Amino acid sequence: MRVNTSSNKNSLFVFSIVIVFFLCFYPGLFGSFLFDDYANLNKLGDYNGVRNLDTFLKYISSGIAGPTGRPISLLSFLLDGTDWPADPFPFKRTNVLLHGLSGIFLYLLCRQLLLCFYLPSSRLNNAALLVAALWLLHPYMVSTVLYVVQRMAMLSAFFSILGLWLYVKGRRLLAEDPHRAYAYMTSAVVLGTLLALLSKENGILLPLLIAMVELCVFRHPSSGVVSLNKLWQITFILLPSLAIFGYLIYVFNPYTLDHPFYNRTFNLPQRVLTESRIVIGYLYHLYIPRMFYPGLLNENIELSTGLLAPPTTLYSVIALSLMLFGAIVMRRRWPLLSLSWLFFLAGHVLESTTIGLELYFEHRNYLPAIFLFLPLGSLLIRVNRRMLRIGSYLFLAICAAFTYQRSQLWGNPLELTFFWAERNPHSSRAQRTAALQMEQADQPLAALTLLTQARHKIPDNLDLQWHWLILKCRFDEVTESEFSEIRNQTGKLDYVPQLFNMLQSTIQIMSSPECKGVNALQALQLLDTLINDNPSVQRNSRLRFQMYHLKGRVYAEIKKPKLAVDAFNRVLDMEKNIEHGLVQVGILGSYRYYQEALEHLQKLESLIQTQPGTNILPLDIKPDYRYEAERIKQILLEELDSVKTE
Repeated sequence: MRVNTSSNKNSLFVFSIVIVFFLCFYPGLFGSFLFDDYANLNKLGDYNGVRNLDTFLKYISSGIAGPTGRPISLLSFLLDGTDWPADPFPFKRTNVLLHGLSGIFLYLLCRQLLLCFYLPSSRLNNAALLVAALWLLHPYMVSTVLYVVQRMAMLSAFFSILGLWLYVKGRRLLAEDPHRAYAYMTSAVVLGTLLALLSKENGILLPLLIAMVELCVFRHPSSGVVSLNKLWQITFILLPSLAIFGYLIYVFNPYTLDHPFYNRTFNLPQRVLTESRIVIGYLYHLYIPRMFYPGLLNENIELSTGLLAPPTTLYSVIALSLMLFGAIVMRRRWPLLSLSWLFFLAGHVLESTTIGLELYFEHRNYLPAIFLFLPLGSLLIRVNRRMLRIGSYLFLAICAAFTYQRSQLWGNPLELTFFWAERNPHSSRAQRTAALQMEQADQPLAALTLLTQARHKIPDNLDLQWHWLILKCRFDEVTESEFSEIRNQTGKLDYVPQLFNMLQSTIQIMSSPECKGVNALQALQLLDTLINDNPSVQRNSRLRFQMYHLKGRVYAEIKKPKLAVDAFNRVLDMEKNIEHGLVQVGILGSYRYYQEALEHLQKLESLIQTQPGTNILPLDIKPDYRYEAERIKQILLEELDSVKTE
C-alpha cells in the first residue's frame, strides 16, 4: 500500500495551524468589555432584553455606530447575549470563531488566485495556507479579534473575503460556463457588498477591491482567462468604484481646509498628511511583527502641519507614491506583489484619507492586510529552497508567539489597561481607562494616585481633571483650593461634545451624598464656569445647551423646579429638539414636579406642531411625537390628581 506523504504533510500542517490558532487566542477570551463595547452592546438591555419580535425590531434598528445602523452586526451579537449586562466570554469566543472562518475563506481565495499562475500542487496548497495563517496569527490582528465591538469590522471583512472568493471562482469559470460565472460574479458584487455594508460602512469598498484583483491578476496574460463583458464590467465594477471616489468628493467641505473637522482637533490637510505617516507605520508593523503595539489609545499622535513638519511626513508621502506607482508599473512582471500593495492602499481609501475620522486604529488593517504575504506564497511555489521554507515557517512561529503573548495581555483587563497607560503616558484616555480598571478591581486609592500623577503630566485635558475630581470626592475629600483649581481649568481648557458623558457623570456625583467636599451648588458653579468663561463653549452655541440641560437636572434634584424649567426651556429655545424636551419632561416627572412637567410639555407641544415626527431612526421607523406627548400628558394628569387627593 502506497502512502501519500505529501497529503499527510498537508494535513499535518492544517491540523497544526488550527491547534496553534486556538491556543494563541484562548487566553484572550477571559478579558472584559472595553470602550465602545458598552455604547453599542448596552442596546441589548434597552427594552428589558430582546425577548420578542417587537423588542427584536427595536434592537436591530437602534444602531448608532454608523449611518446604516449596522444591523447585521447587531444581529450577530444576539448569538452571544439577549440582555445587558452580559458575560463578555461568549462575545469574544464568537469573534475568534469568525476570525478562523475568515481565515478558511482567505485560504480558498488565495488558492484560487495562485491557480491563475501555477499548476495545482501540494506546494501551491501549502503556500495558500501559509498566507492565510500569517494573517490569522499576526499579532496586529489581536486588538481587532478580542475587542468585541470590532465584530463589525470583522463581519464586513468576512463578507468581503467571501465576495472576493466567489468573484475569483466565477472569473476563472468564465470560459467554461459563462452563465454560472456571471451569476457567481454578480452575486459576489451585489450580495457581498450589501452584507459587508450592513455590517460596517467600509464594506462599500468591495467593488473597488475586486477592481484591484481584476487589474493585477485577470488582466495579466498568464492568468489565461477570457475578457469580461464590457457592459457588466462598467455596471458592476467601474461605476461602483467611481461612486466611492464620488462620495469622497461629495462629503468634501472647503471649510475643513482651514478649520478643524467638527469634533476633531485637525483640519483636512493635516489629516491627509498625518495619515501618510500612519499608513506607512501600519505597513511597518505588519511586515515586522512585534509583541506589543500602541493599542487602542492613540489620540495624541503628532499632527503633520506640513511636508517637513515633521520631516517623516515627506518621506512617507514619497514612500506611498512610489508604492502606488511601482505597483501599477510592476503589475505585468510581479502581479501578486502589485495586488498586495494596491489592495492594501484601496482598503484604506475611506478610513485613512479625507473623511474626518480619528487618525489611528489598528483594526483598519484587518481587511487591507489579507494579501500582504501573497507574494511570499508565490515565491515559495517558484523557488524550491529549503532555507526559504524554513524562514517562512519561522516567521509564522514568531507571529504565533507574539499573538499568544498579546492575547494573554488582553485576557487580563487590569494588566492590559495599565500597560496602555505606561506605553501612552500622554494619553488621557489611557490613564483614565487604567484608573477605571483599578476601581473595578477595588483599588480606588491606587486609581486616585495614578490620576493625580496624570493630571500634572497631562494638564490640558478636562476629562482627566473631572475624573480626578469625582474620585477624590468619593474616596477622600476635595478641599476648597482643589475645587478652585478644577474650576479654573474648566474655564480655560477645550470642551468638545464627546466630553458630555464625563461632564454628566461629574455633575451627578458632585450632587450626590457620597461626594465629600463639594455638592450640588459647586456643580452649578462648574456649569456656569463652562457657560460664561470657557472659550470653546462661548464660540459654539451648540455646546451650551448641554450645560443648561445639566443645570435643569441639578435644580430638579435640589428641589428648585421653577429654575429647572427655566434651564430646560433654554435648551428647547437653543436646539428645538423634541427628544430632548421629552427627556426633560420625564426628569421633572420623576421628581414628582407634575405641574412643572405639564408646563414644559405644553411648550413642547407647540414645537411638535412645527416638527411633526422626524425620521431619526434607521429602517424608516418614525416616532409619533403627538401620540407620545399625549400619552405622557395623560400620565402626568393622573399623577397630579392622585397627589391632590392624598
